[in-house]
Amino acid sequence: MSKADDFTFYDRFYKIVRATIARIIARRFNFSGETLPQGLGPRFILCNHNTDADFLFLVSVSEEPMDFVATEAMMRIGPLARWAAKAFKPILHDKGSKGVSTLKSITERIRAGRSVMLFPEGNRSFDGKTGEISDAIGKIAKMTGATLVIYRLTGGYLTNPRWGKGIRKGKMEGYIARTVTPEELKKMPASEILEVVREGIFTDAYKEQERERVRFEYSDRAMYLETLLFCCPCCKKIGTMHSRKDKLICSCGYKLSLDEYGYLSDEKNEPFSITDACNRQKKLLEELLEDKEKEILWQDEVTVSKVTYDHKILDSKKSTLLACHDHLMIGEECLEKTAISSVDIVQRNRLSIHEKSRSEHYEITGADTFNAVKYLLWYQKSYS
Repeated sequence: MSKADDFTFYDRFYKIVRATIARIIARRFNFSGETLPQGLGPRFILCNHNTDADFLFLVSVSEEPMDFVATEAMMRIGPLARWAAKAFKPILHDKGSKGVSTLKSITERIRAGRSVMLFPEGNRSFDGKTGEISDAIGKIAKMTGATLVIYRLTGGYLTNPRWGKGIRKGKMEGYIARTVTPEELKKMPASEILEVVREGIFTDAYKEQERERVRFEYSDRAMYLETLLFCCPCCKKIGTMHSRKDKLICSCGYKLSLDEYGYLSDEKNEPFSITDACNRQKKLLEELLEDKEKEILWQDEVTVSKVTYDHKILDSKKSTLLACHDHLMIGEECLEKTAISSVDIVQRNRLSIHEKSRSEHYEITGADTFNAVKYLLWYQKSYS
């Protein structure tokens, strides 16, 4: 990025957003946060990620403008997201790529004197715990030459769960976990920086609840929980769970209730966390995948789009998506698991599949209750 690149409009726009929208959203989420350090020159800000509004929380606590790294899929999510992509001038990252161009853009902007904010998980948490981050984060932080600021948000998962609908009235807070100067970064090996970042951004929603015991009020709090929990622990069937208000009910009669503290309970009335439910579900899926006699594991009616690296949609059509043990069937097309380079989820249930031999990728959407998580776990099982 050259000095000729004009961020004057963006910086003015940033101040307007900080004084208006960011503060309104912070109040709506009941967020209060520690102010980010100012006057340090370019900052490389890393933060955990649990709500759609996280970047606005960071804006609300930083007087100095920041540039953001965002998924390129926001160009297709809707008009508001496209507008934000133009107004905030984010660095767009393709989740299926190696990130070379993303890293180049980050370093160019920092060397031009700008601060950059990144969610190193690359995804919002589904189960309440901070996700894995790339081993390259330590090297990237060292390479930027900027002050490293590690920021931790708490309360986000139960306020605005990735799988859910709406905002629960609870409590969110933000803290500076650590600030590392450029001089300190030079002396630290990349592996140590990586561990500092992992520790700094890590959160566990239910560990927080054990300490805080915060109520998160919302009447339809279980709505769309089937986009996360797809396998009934009673009948062990997939795709038979359906949500209604504060309940998740299977066609076999099994019923789960979600309370205002984020805990599930069944007929035995023994509360357990959504994290626990996800762990149990993984074990059930492993058992299913070991049963080689079942040819088709599950299927969904979806819309399949082919998207180019420059965000253009080549083709979009209705189709049936079938999952088998070693391949997917997308209509009449067979996609071998070994030919897939990555499977990712954008927002609640927008599925993104990249192939090793193609520059374009599949973007798959379904009904509001479409469960994309099972396809991610199906792919990850090959590498566990």
